[in-house]
Amino acid sequence: MSKTFKNIRIPYPTEGIIRTAQLNDTIAPENSVQIAVNMNFDRVGAIISRTGIQDLNSTGLSGNLHYFGTWNPLPGGLIPKLLGQAGTGANAFKQIYSWNRTSNTWVLVRTLVQDVPARFSQFLGVTWMVNGSQGDPVQFFNGTTFTTTFGTLSVPPGFPRGDFIHAGFEGRVWVADAMLDVVYFTDIVQFTPPASYTLTFDITKNFIKNFSPQDGESITGFFRVPRALLVFKQNHIYRVYGAYSVDNYPAYNVGTFSQESIVQTKDGIYFHHSSGFYKFNYDGQPTEISRKVIDFVKAIEKARYREIRGVYDGFDAIEWIVGAVTVEGATFRNCVMRYTISTQLWTIYDYAASSLLALIRFDDGTEIRSFVSTIVSQFGVIDSGNNDFGAPFYIEIIDRWRSFTDMYAKAKSISGLNVYTENGAGLRLEYQTEKSPPNVWKYLDTVTDQYDALFPNATTDDFANVRLRLAGNTSGTQIIYHGMEILSIQDKGFEQN
Repeated sequence: MSKTFKNIRIPYPTEGIIRTAQLNDTIAPENSVQIAVNMNFDRVGAIISRTGIQDLNSTGLSGNLHYFGTWNPLPGGLIPKLLGQAGTGANAFKQIYSWNRTSNTWVLVRTLVQDVPARFSQFLGVTWMVNGSQGDPVQFFNGTTFTTTFGTLSVPPGFPRGDFIHAGFEGRVWVADAMLDVVYFTDIVQFTPPASYTLTFDITKNFIKNFSPQDGESITGFFRVPRALLVFKQNHIYRVYGAYSVDNYPAYNVGTFSQESIVQTKDGIYFHHSSGFYKFNYDGQPTEISRKVIDFVKAIEKARYREIRGVYDGFDAIEWIVGAVTVEGATFRNCVMRYTISTQLWTIYDYAASSLLALIRFDDGTEIRSFVSTIVSQFGVIDSGNNDFGAPFYIEIIDRWRSFTDMYAKAKSISGLNVYTENGAGLRLEYQTEKSPPNVWKYLDTVTDQYDALFPNATTDDFANVRLRLAGNTSGTQIIYHGMEILSIQDKGFEQN
């Protein structure tokens, strides 16, 4: 005998995204969703469309910006500088530019011989740079130009080139040569008042070479934490405590392929490894944080591991560029995986019209913002505005599979729905049943400009399980999804299943 259940509210999505690849929908929390594309859960209990990318329309740049660095002046009224490595074609990495915030122009400050990625680190009022063990000599940027001497400070004679650099730990400059699996370091800086700094280096003794040589791995990054300098390899992390003091064996059995995936936040550092994304606190072991979206992690192409870039928004979220991924037959062309620290929730951004290259958080003296570059020489600010370099973007919310009865075998159908949104006019309301082919959705209705978009005549086919989707494009005010109610469900029992 058929029964009718009325006024059923779908739970608010306080658990965020939990993918079926991690938890089957039969046991996943009722207040979770399958996916939220270009939406986030920063307002607990609602889902909000992300902001866009503000195009800065800068001039003077030749090519795409691949790597960023910063120079921050000592007190004295000078303006901080953003550094970028750029170029085109076969010379993709051969120019270093400085961005002038006032005129919004890029100024060429160094031309490189070797076409190798550059890394930057500031110490003693200058920003040090390396670009590979076979690259250009170590130099530093003094706010105007790259040089080897600035006042009393000089790059020590014979100081080796390297792939990664950290300046400041233990009062030294550290350089890692990935090819030779060795870390070099200067002697501790000597200071003579009022403003004289001296660094020295001895090639015969100022190095560490205990990082499991010939293990098939190479050094992939440097990062400072309290009481240690972390040396990353693809699958291991070593701790350097000071000159000649280092772990004899790996301290941790995960690492990273990308220096730029390592992000420092208010509660520790985070990084990407081939098995997932990890949080690292110096007092404990690295902890995996990405099981809820494990199918996205597995879908990242290995060729992209070295190119994963991350940035902390300065408040509560981390975003990682992971490239194109295909999950359940759906391709996200320029996927960014976003993790909210306080709520431990994930969401997926897809900058489909903008192939993002590099990210950095930068204080330009007026604002602290997250800057981004793309493969078509664009330069802008993420999390700003309502479109991506002027183009609208797609949003999507897919609810989890639901039965609405204790027995999945019962046949049911929906009659009438109500969708609560702000600024959601034009979103399509669609559904799938367990019999639907992958990525095939049936249309129910279109959301109106009303806060409560009521669809009393919307009906579905019979189903044992069903899931609902909201999808559409936006380039205006942020869309806020508050929830959905089902006016009635007809339980038709077993005979029609």
